Amino acid sequence: MIEDISPGTHEPTDRSDTQTHRFRHDPQEQSIVVSIIRAVASVSGIDPLSVEPRLYDVVDPDALETLLGADSAGSDLQVSFPFGSCAVTVTAAGTILVHGDTAENCGS
Repeated sequence: MIEDISPGTHEPTDRSDTQTHRFRHDPQEQSIVVSIIRAVASVSGIDPLSVEPRLYDVVDPDALETLLGADSAGSDLQVSFPFGSCAVTVTAAGTILVHGDTAENCGS
């Protein structure tokens, strides 16, 4: 399960009008890979199965699971990568940031 912990208005965070949406990953509920896909789908307003490109087309899901697994909890580790027209940053602490110019084109 992910929890959207973004501010309600999703104000732009810089001059380029990029919006940042913040989600919380619960490793007891699902894998980090599923949480990332659901976060991007939530921002995009689409079904998680419809997110394009597929996550495995842009990053190695097994590597993400290994890097951001239970052993990394409490570290300052973060991984960032482009995902469609979004940029995604995932931290070892369980925060998922989805940066996109508009919600409509972030994951489709």
